[in-house]
Amino acid sequence: MSASDATDAGSPKAPADAQTGFPSYLFTQGAWFLAFGLQMVLFPYLVRVVLQEDEIRFGLAQMSLQLPTVLLILLGGYAADRTDTRRVVQIGCALCAASFLGLGVFVAGGHLTYATLILYALGIGTIGAFVTPARDALLSRVAPGGVQQAVGMASLAQFGGQILGMAAATAAPILGLPALLFGQAAMMAVAAGAASRVRPRPTGPPRIREGGVLGFVASEISGGFRAAAASPVIAPVILCAIGMGICFMGAFAVLLPLIVQSYFPADLAGPERTRIATALGVFSLTFWIGSILSATVLLRVGHIRRKGRVYLASLFTGASVLVLCSLPMPFWLLCGLNFVWGLGGGVAMTLGRGLVQQYAPPDKVARILSIFTLGTMGGAPAGAVLYGVLAHAIGPHAAILFPGLGMLVIVTAVALRSQLWSLAEGEG
Repeated sequence: MSASDATDAGSPKAPADAQTGFPSYLFTQGAWFLAFGLQMVLFPYLVRVVLQEDEIRFGLAQMSLQLPTVLLILLGGYAADRTDTRRVVQIGCALCAASFLGLGVFVAGGHLTYATLILYALGIGTIGAFVTPARDALLSRVAPGGVQQAVGMASLAQFGGQILGMAAATAAPILGLPALLFGQAAMMAVAAGAASRVRPRPTGPPRIREGGVLGFVASEISGGFRAAAASPVIAPVILCAIGMGICFMGAFAVLLPLIVQSYFPADLAGPERTRIATALGVFSLTFWIGSILSATVLLRVGHIRRKGRVYLASLFTGASVLVLCSLPMPFWLLCGLNFVWGLGGGVAMTLGRGLVQQYAPPDKVARILSIFTLGTMGGAPAGAVLYGVLAHAIGPHAAILFPGLGMLVIVTAVALRSQLWSLAEGEG
């Protein structure tokens, strides 16, 4: 038990949310995703528009953002079990603030290089790999009431922050890129201060795991994989999650920004180029607004008897949207298709994780969820590189057929060869 936890245990009684600093936790959550919602727009803009890198180097840059999470997320979870999670979140926010500030200085001074952006991406990805499991583990220790209600409030803070960040990116022509990056840094600095006001409830000593870090990682992967493979429900869901990582996340990170850029003349210069950042921000917003709407509807509907069928239908919708994006169309229609994809994405992200939690053995839920997350995130870097090479060779519109058709094949195979399509509530 840390010193801060000991202090918390002996503090005078107060309302639960005030005692644990839950509002500060929610602010930290929202601020983190606001900053990273902004990054989802600005990073591809800096690589592709400001530095004018080709499609291959663009894909490699996007991979650099995602790869540290894939390699280090299990280690981050191990560290979260054995350290002061509040301090990890606080330090991570401070390091992100310094990273955003440094990037803003390079952009403002006109000294931005591709190597600088790669180092920035690797650093930000590494910080996220440790902060994410620490922040998630902290939630149950600061929740004022039921954990499920706290999870819902944290999700709202996440989606709300992400949308605000993307909306802020549309102001790039007015504020300028350096101002946005400096604002990003200031937001994370405030988030670090908010994290210091969180007062988590104490927990028992960490479980002892034989074999050290490497033994832990090996046991997490092997034990979770065996349990997942043995389940007729979880195994196909994880297969779909891997497909989402390769086909959906790779396309969203690389191909769709390239398609958005294709709506603008190649000879745009000066302040006019920031119009592309505005378009990227609007385009990204349509997806996440759709996701929030569908996730909210799911919460209100409650009981869904055919969860597997709805899950597969949502993935089929997303794959169909990618195929349609290969066709020439007005920008507003492209945004409309992205909104439809977001509607399906909110369903897929909610039901996929819910199915894993529902059908996992009680003593293996955390391990199987880590495999599910690793499956989704693990495919993203590979997809980013692959689609960067394809876009360079045949153009983004033709390249986007590959992830779209690939995901259609995966969903069709899972529907025909697994129990998901016929799964009804209570079966499994």
